[in-house]
Amino acid sequence: MALTRKQKLNILNDLTDKFSRAKAAILVDFNKLPVSKTMELRRNLKSTNAEYKVAKKTLISRVLRFGHFEDVDLDNFKTQVGIVFSYDDPVATAQSVWKFSKVNEALKSLGGFLGLDWQDKDKIMTLARLPSREILLWQLVRTIAVPLSGLVSVLQGNTCNLINLLNNLKSKK
Repeated sequence: MALTRKQKLNILNDLTDKFSRAKAAILVDFNKLPVSKTMELRRNLKSTNAEYKVAKKTLISRVLRFGHFEDVDLDNFKTQVGIVFSYDDPVATAQSVWKFSKVNEALKSLGGFLGLDWQDKDKIMTLARLPSREILLWQLVRTIAVPLSGLVSVLQGNTCNLINLLNNLKSKK
């Protein structure tokens, strides 16, 4: 059934709002993905404050063109296109999509936007393979803490050597 002009305008406004609020938008091929798996994907994405939306490629193209996104011709994708909008953490959302696509081969990443910049599917998958934010922060703290603990050990060693030297001098007198 064809969409009316008013319905298309509502979809355009909705997509424009989602693109403006999203920190990242991942385009996916959902061809042959059953409805039950689509609902499962949507539930998984809620945990990362992300959202999955399906619209016609012509409407998505129009939103991208007027939203000053880098030119991406969706007609190059010979499949149906869905969009995963990430509102908080793009890495967690990319990981969620990646894990879901490993289990459900019907879902494939086509690429995405980080801010206004287009990233191909390889860069999105690289983003998905990054450790979580908490792990990255822990690694940063560990990287800073190890040299500091080494410095403390060296300083303590010098203090111990000084005390031993003074004790030896005291015993010789």
